[in-house]
Amino acid sequence: MSDSLFCERKKLGIAVYGLVNAGLFALSASVAAAAEIKSLNLKDDHVEISISGNILPGDADLLQARIKAANDAGKLVTLLRLHSDGGNLREGVLLAAVVKSAKISTNVGRDATCASACFLIFAAGETKTANHRARIGVHGAADKGTESRSATQSMASVAKELGVSSSIIRRMLITPSSEMVWLSLADLQSMETNVTRGGDGPER
Repeated sequence: MSDSLFCERKKLGIAVYGLVNAGLFALSASVAAAAEIKSLNLKDDHVEISISGNILPGDADLLQARIKAANDAGKLVTLLRLHSDGGNLREGVLLAAVVKSAKISTNVGRDATCASACFLIFAAGETKTANHRARIGVHGAADKGTESRSATQSMASVAKELGVSSSIIRRMLITPSSEMVWLSLADLQSMETNVTRGGDGPER
């Protein structure tokens, strides 16, 4: 593990909270398969990576491997595209630490969803961009289908470290894991997200 990644994990509380060793899920829905993580080489020696599907243990290691492969080839990973309803909370935090350490920007595209554990990954972006038709949501955490106040508090602490506004964190704390709060344009802008309409650039 790189020194920078270890530092980010400590900053996010991963190295000191029981969240690391608990099989905590941020979604009450069943999780069937791990996320699909793909790399796309761009013409200017930059690489974009996409994560889609359920977040499961091992995804952070795979993302780190994708980044290393790009770097070893002399390419820079500049953007992480997200489309996920969430999944394992611990792994979501680990993924957020990888993104933060690598200083990668995050994006949720047109009609894409990024909710629950995925939200932490999005919040970790060096810069954050979302299409106005994207759905980005937060709620509390559950452990094996049961509401977990301690896991929700840990998730809120990580979100705070990532610069998420207090109003969003408040809704994360009070919303049951069986429900979802979809963030508004104002919510997203409160965490310095650039909201776009197609190819028209950031919405003002």
